[in-house]
Amino acid sequence: MMTQPILDIIATATFSLGLFGAVLCCLQTRDVWPFRALAAVLLASCATTLGDVPWPIANPDSAIRFDIFAAVIWLIGLMAAAPLFWGYVRVITSVTPRLPPRIWVHALLPTIALILGAAVLFMPQHARLGLFTDTHPLPTGWPLAVGMAGEMLVLLAIVQWGAYVVAIIRRLHHYRKRLRSYVASVEHNELKWIGTIIVIYSAYWGVGAIDVAADVTPLTATVPAWIDAVFGLGLLVILLLFGLRQRPSLAPGAATLPDSATKYEKSALTPAMADRITRKLRAAMGDDKLHRDPNLSLWSLARHIGASPNYISQTLNENIGDSFFDFVNSYRISDAQALLRDTDQTVLEITYDVGFNSRSSFYTAFKKVTRQTPTAYRGSVSAPT
Repeated sequence: MMTQPILDIIATATFSLGLFGAVLCCLQTRDVWPFRALAAVLLASCATTLGDVPWPIANPDSAIRFDIFAAVIWLIGLMAAAPLFWGYVRVITSVTPRLPPRIWVHALLPTIALILGAAVLFMPQHARLGLFTDTHPLPTGWPLAVGMAGEMLVLLAIVQWGAYVVAIIRRLHHYRKRLRSYVASVEHNELKWIGTIIVIYSAYWGVGAIDVAADVTPLTATVPAWIDAVFGLGLLVILLLFGLRQRPSLAPGAATLPDSATKYEKSALTPAMADRITRKLRAAMGDDKLHRDPNLSLWSLARHIGASPNYISQTLNENIGDSFFDFVNSYRISDAQALLRDTDQTVLEITYDVGFNSRSSFYTAFKKVTRQTPTAYRGSVSAPT
């Protein structure tokens, strides 16, 4: 069980790291949108930990006023955290960063929290003390209504986070599917760390739900303070480690690619042109070995064969029946099979020789095609008959 000094150290570290990360993001001159969006997320994290930091306030009256102020900031940060994180995910998975549609929906609960916070700060002192301390009676009239609305908003925060988790998961699924339409190696761009954030924050959300349930129901279950503190610090560390290195992964040209085959209906691509592109694509892989380039993209392939990226995408989908990712990897796997069968190269050497960026992605792709691991395949083709 953690002592209060350790909890104070964790809270101070969380607040300081969040503030430092936000300032660092604001100083960036490249990829401004993603860094500004990340800075907003980090500031929301700071807002939720402001009241846990052991600020050196000696005057009791000043300490009470600060605690009330920190509680107001906590509520605003709590309601803003999920929409801001959703906005950050949207920015780094978009071709052209822009504000999401119907932004008022995402801003609604944070705005209500801001209004309630302003009402608390402007209500009479005795009313504030009645809402936030046990030394004064509960206020009546509109101050009581503000307090009840704040309690309801905390309950809504639980529902809000669940809704945003679903939205983020759907966004990542669409993004990863689109990513395979133009890049042949996705392991460095799949944003798996966002999935880790979702898992940890969901556990963090569960802890908060238990705390809220204990406050508004007869339940006696309580969550140790150190769990909340460790979750908060862990989330912030992951955000800083990966967020500060993350760049938008979708190339600007991805904006011109159709999202579905139905959008090819107005295309000027003729069957003869598609057949010619198909031959060029197969020659680029079979003769020129372009699949061995780990950074191969739809646009570099388009430059190589002298065809429009849109036409290549349409040809792959309609004539060949593969995504760009699957088409390139089919040649990589075929190449790897020959090397496993005819050479003594190690699996790791073959992994990089045929164009994969990691052994794990090679194993996954190889097993998907052959139903065997590379080692098992080598053993089967070299076994005596």
